[in-house]
Amino acid sequence: MRHGATLAVGEVVFSLHQCGYALSSDKEKRVAGVVPAIEKARLYRGKGGEIMRLAVSRFIECVSFYCLPLTEKIKRSLLDTLNENLRHPNSQIQDAAVKALNHFIRAYLIAADIGGTSNITSKYLELLTDANVAVRRGSALAIGVLPYELLATRWKDVLLKLCSSCAIEDNPDDRDAEARVNAVKGLVSVCEILTQDKTNSDITLGENDISLFLLIKNEVMMCLLKALDDYSVDNRGDVGSWVREVAMDGLARCTYILCKRDFVDYTGRSFEGEPMVEFHDRDMIENNQLSPFFDKSLATDIIGGICKQAVEKMDKLRESAAKVLRRILYNKVVFIPHIPYRKKLEKIVPDEDGLKWGVPNFSFPRFVQLLQFTCYSRLVLSGLVISIGGLQESLRKASLSALLEYLQVAEIEHEDERKSREHMLSTEMLWILQQYKRCDRVIIPTLKTIEVLFSKKIFLDMEVISLTNSQTPVFCAGVLDSLAVELKGSKDFSKLYAGIAILGYIASISDSPINARAFSHLLSFLGHKYPKIRKAASEQVYLVLMQNVDLVGEDKVEKALEIISETCWDGDMETVKLQKLELCEMAGLDTEQLRKASGVVSKAKQTKPTDADENASYSSLVGSTGF
Repeated sequence: MRHGATLAVGEVVFSLHQCGYALSSDKEKRVAGVVPAIEKARLYRGKGGEIMRLAVSRFIECVSFYCLPLTEKIKRSLLDTLNENLRHPNSQIQDAAVKALNHFIRAYLIAADIGGTSNITSKYLELLTDANVAVRRGSALAIGVLPYELLATRWKDVLLKLCSSCAIEDNPDDRDAEARVNAVKGLVSVCEILTQDKTNSDITLGENDISLFLLIKNEVMMCLLKALDDYSVDNRGDVGSWVREVAMDGLARCTYILCKRDFVDYTGRSFEGEPMVEFHDRDMIENNQLSPFFDKSLATDIIGGICKQAVEKMDKLRESAAKVLRRILYNKVVFIPHIPYRKKLEKIVPDEDGLKWGVPNFSFPRFVQLLQFTCYSRLVLSGLVISIGGLQESLRKASLSALLEYLQVAEIEHEDERKSREHMLSTEMLWILQQYKRCDRVIIPTLKTIEVLFSKKIFLDMEVISLTNSQTPVFCAGVLDSLAVELKGSKDFSKLYAGIAILGYIASISDSPINARAFSHLLSFLGHKYPKIRKAASEQVYLVLMQNVDLVGEDKVEKALEIISETCWDGDMETVKLQKLELCEMAGLDTEQLRKASGVVSKAKQTKPTDADENASYSSLVGSTGF
């Protein structure tokens, strides 16, 4: 009842304000005393305390619209109440407090020119690094609704602090995805507030105006692009996806900010919220090479980063990415220039409502076409491999089918085009293996993708790219270099299985200088500490020798196959080591180091007499007795 009564009073006051009706001074005093009375009765405690906080925040928002006359003491009390609600772990209470704070500051602190308002900004900035995650969440949202007058004096500190808060915390115990989400929201909101029309404000940035836009370009945009790489995971799953989603929206909004400023600087025409670019202006803007804030490099990074999200494994994120791209490509108010291959992007993302971007069979065949453009291919492929090598079967099939269709269509139309696409794909795969070295989140699905492409005969027969080199050995050598790093000491079975399968495919390539290296690496897994890995490796070795007898010689292949088939590879380790060494000798590998590592002594060394010290046996006897 108290909750409903509080809300009712606030809503009635708000409705009277909309009607232009003024309360009597007596009623105004009674309304002003509602929140102090609630706090005096300690109604925030116990059952119903949370809904009372929600009601009080809405009440303060309503009286702020009305500009109800308040004493200084009550103003401070209401501000303290909102600050307490901002610290609350309940996100609904925080959101309600932020809405109320937005109107309260403008009604009672800025309009009344209350002293000490500048301390509010400093206080919220300090709270961005508070140990309490709820405090960090609330303060980031609060900064995002502060008026221009409070932000203008410390705009650089505010933007840089919020940029720092968007990054993943160094201490794992301090990490909080919701705090980073709110920091991104606050950062973008502050950028919009600082760059809005300031004709009604007495405070201007003056010469710092250009510095502000440069900071947005160089710091804020880079911060948001880094947020697209937030793949944090906790017991709730991929919580980093929340950050990536708001970062995409933020990139679009900050793009509008920079493009508006470029348009004004280049044309000398002011922007007043109406469509500012006619069709005859677009070519002029596209050909403008003097744009200081939004250029081709930045446009490429933004579009590429968003397209990467459009081919990853989460349906919701793919849909959000496609919608953000549509907003950028077809914005009716701000024309976004310098986007590479814009016409192709407009075919991929048409300006139509109701398209099912979250459906894999609809979205992947479209976005996979971007692999043919070098400016987008690496980012798109680094997202695509996550889907192809993921655990979700339907997503894996749809994404793989789209990639194979992309390659096969080229094969039907132009053979040279198919070879070019396959070559380019192999180059970008090697880039991913190097760029994400030891990052299992990307490396494991990438290895699975390479494995399945090998099974489809992709990459195994690429044509000559120069007079001396064929691309297949170059690609395979790069993959082997990566496997040497990734599989060493790994305990991840899916990673090991994928790596062993890849080694089998490479070792099976005939007439290649690289197959012996792959076969040697594959044989090393016959002595792996995990029985299942030894068994998987033995199966691959058997298949390899069936296809490529040259690895051991035709006269030895039957004996090698017999050893592989008759040995229990997931059994006794000592027996396995001996059989492994025999296979290595058949393959012509240097077994001396393998014997030392495995503790197996050669027969020659076992029978060779040694000159022993006559006192050695006596010394060992004394040592064994403990003297």
